[in-house]
Amino acid sequence: MAENYAIDTEFERSRTFYLNPALLQVSCEGQVYLVDIAIPEIAKTVLQPIKGLVLHSGSEDLELYHQVTGFKPERVFDTQVAAALSGYDLHTSYLNLVQKLIGVELDKGMSRSDWLARPLSQEQLEYAVEDIAYLSDFKQILTPQFTARGLDRLFVVLMQQMIEQLDHDGHAEKLFQKLVKSERLNAVDARKLWLILNWRDKLAKKRNKPRNWILNPKQVIQVIRKVKSYPDLFHLGLHPNFVKFNGEDLIKTIHDDQHHDLASLPAQIKLSSQHGNYLSEMKARLKEVANSFQIEPSIIINTQGLKKLAFEGGELADLATWQALN
Repeated sequence: MAENYAIDTEFERSRTFYLNPALLQVSCEGQVYLVDIAIPEIAKTVLQPIKGLVLHSGSEDLELYHQVTGFKPERVFDTQVAAALSGYDLHTSYLNLVQKLIGVELDKGMSRSDWLARPLSQEQLEYAVEDIAYLSDFKQILTPQFTARGLDRLFVVLMQQMIEQLDHDGHAEKLFQKLVKSERLNAVDARKLWLILNWRDKLAKKRNKPRNWILNPKQVIQVIRKVKSYPDLFHLGLHPNFVKFNGEDLIKTIHDDQHHDLASLPAQIKLSSQHGNYLSEMKARLKEVANSFQIEPSIIINTQGLKKLAFEGGELADLATWQALN
């Protein structure tokens, strides 16, 4: 389908690794349709033909689309990003944007309700319609605004990055960098951490359980520091059945110096004084350019990304977002 469809999704994820689809709201030719996508066959049938999406703060909607269809959409228009490039706050909510652009106040009281319950209540149905009703209007209003500010090329780059990021789950690397720094792990323990985080991800996906239900960060650090052999796992407060069925594999993994996951071991981002000076210079230049376009610097690159860029000796000019501004 060549047309872009405004969509929103409702789902549940508190007890699973993967999203549990519940409801799809889709706007087509001025009409809003509510589709029960808790039924997998319906979810795939309805979502797969849609190639262009208009959504608001849509990273999880895109994740659900990718999970259900197995494909990435061809086109994305995120109205939260469009608003940020049009002079609004970086994380302006749908509710606030409706109020600012349309002059309508919406009630978000049903946002945390049980969307997998059937039948849905009248209040849920009304909320679901309101939660998508203005997305197409946002696109029409915001596009000329960010285009007039010379940010249309940047918007295209940001939307393409949203699509490309569907192939990259950066959760393990983010937690790796955080724990290496906060726990002051040496090189040997950092390797163990990377192996455990990847092991945890694979088991979470296999069992379809949240990562922290497998091992939470505190338990991960305990394994690194206190566990030398299989019996040690029983002294960490882990469930005996978890240790019984997974413990030996965990021990084998963390002691495997040739494990294939070590090929993707991230470099530990530790900035020297020289790196720090370079980072300060890039921050100043980034702020200057962002201010000239009246946008937040993190739209171009976030703080962690900038630190990594400084550590690797990269330049702002290397960034696709930076190139889109020049």
